[in-house]
Amino acid sequence: MRICKRLLSVLTAFSFVGTGAVLSPSEAFAENNISCNIYDTTISLESKEASGSILQDTADENTVEASSMTEVPFNVFDIYNAHQKYVKLHSGDKSLMYKKTEGIDVSYAQGKIDWQAVKDSGIDFAIIRAGYGNADKYPYQKDTWFQYNIEEAKKVGMDVGIYWYSYAYSPEEAREEAESCYNIIKDYDIHYPVYFDIEEEGQKKLPVAEISAIIDSFCSTIESKGYYAGIYSFSSLLSSKVYQQVLDKYAIWVAHWNVKAPGYKGDYGMWQHSDAGTVNGINTVVDLDHCYVNYPYLISPDTYEPDGTETDETENLRPLSIDRGVASGIDVSVWQGKVDWEAVKNSGINYAMIRAGYGDLASQTDKYFEANIEGAEKAGIDCGAYWYSYASSPEDAVLEAKACLEVIGGHKFAYPIYYCIEDQCFSTMTNQEITDIINAFCSTLEKEGYYVGIKSYANFLNTRVDESVFSKYDVWVAHYGVSKPEFRKNYNMWQYTNDGKVEGLSGSFNLDYAYLNFPEIMAKNHLNGF
Repeated sequence: MRICKRLLSVLTAFSFVGTGAVLSPSEAFAENNISCNIYDTTISLESKEASGSILQDTADENTVEASSMTEVPFNVFDIYNAHQKYVKLHSGDKSLMYKKTEGIDVSYAQGKIDWQAVKDSGIDFAIIRAGYGNADKYPYQKDTWFQYNIEEAKKVGMDVGIYWYSYAYSPEEAREEAESCYNIIKDYDIHYPVYFDIEEEGQKKLPVAEISAIIDSFCSTIESKGYYAGIYSFSSLLSSKVYQQVLDKYAIWVAHWNVKAPGYKGDYGMWQHSDAGTVNGINTVVDLDHCYVNYPYLISPDTYEPDGTETDETENLRPLSIDRGVASGIDVSVWQGKVDWEAVKNSGINYAMIRAGYGDLASQTDKYFEANIEGAEKAGIDCGAYWYSYASSPEDAVLEAKACLEVIGGHKFAYPIYYCIEDQCFSTMTNQEITDIINAFCSTLEKEGYYVGIKSYANFLNTRVDESVFSKYDVWVAHYGVSKPEFRKNYNMWQYTNDGKVEGLSGSFNLDYAYLNFPEIMAKNHLNGF
């Protein structure tokens, strides 16, 4: 686990210091080499004890009689143990820096909260909205439930942090927002960061340099007031719209809902994993958060009392690492209706797998195929395609291949053409029959210069398809709710969810990761219309 600059500062000072000077190295992806068999460059499945007793109060020590001191030798071990506890608390001992805690973030939208019920339900902390925009200029922009929330939460012994919802479009506006935030929170003790919430649609369209300057302006201003500053936004914005040197300076709170792990690849201390949680004491849905950094210790080491649940950076508190490959994708068909491809692009999606059609007639083209191709390409998203099969024999599969060729002809595809074998009609066939159908379709397209593959669920691919297929054609495996698909052979694309969310779009989507630089492969090998 990489330790960010803010945390390194704690390790390198005898007393807590809020700054540091170590920048984490950027992650790099190695290029995939293209072998003679273009399908063969694939991803394979990888088969303290508490410190001693504390010194007695000075007043108690002063009352000890000289005679009793003569009778009972002074306990030097108590002094040593007490000193060790002091050193542990004040030298930035790594064993206290990380801690798994559960939290919520709230605003006026949750109404009146029973904070004792919230705490009793197992919630450790709350991040409370203080307000939005420039509340000094417009006082009504202070969150109407802020004072109640922070006072009642602290009254029941809950640690709190702050977030400020931004409408800033310049560094100066962000600085003014920070001043507004400070004026509202200045009378309260806060043991979690003060987060700058940047997620407005208009802000996302600003250049990277401008967004980074806006974030830095708010955070540096709030830090100058003595607070631990942080950034909150969605995975896609943090991944693509903020300079790394800015991300390295502040605490990161990433939002990515309904996934096994957030799509953000950098360091993060907190993850908002749901926007539809339920908690005792709150009558509405509420955002739920996992926290991995022990912010109460980092922010107030002099008063922090360990409870034995702390750990160091060697323990992996965060969710299992997911290999997100080299590109993030979406696959769509008529079932998604009209897609806003600009919103898809802005969400961080790199490529789209588009259903071309189904069955053995070209007239069975997907109703939205041409519109999806045109919209995706106009938005700058690379495309691949898939054909949904109902074939009952190799001869039928050849007819499906010819229908597919007629539909996709005239288009260039930077990603493969996949044969989708997942209909219930295949459940009554033998493995050999299924394999023959796959070979018939894929070989027909391959002869026409297409990079082809097979798409299905992990269990089906493991049990119903002959292994010879996987060495001849690419594999796109579907397996949801896992950190890695349980497919025993090789794959170059993974459909990891059928319930994904895309910023700017409503509904659920199939989302994918690609593990090869497919556009480069197509261009170099003159495949798929290139």
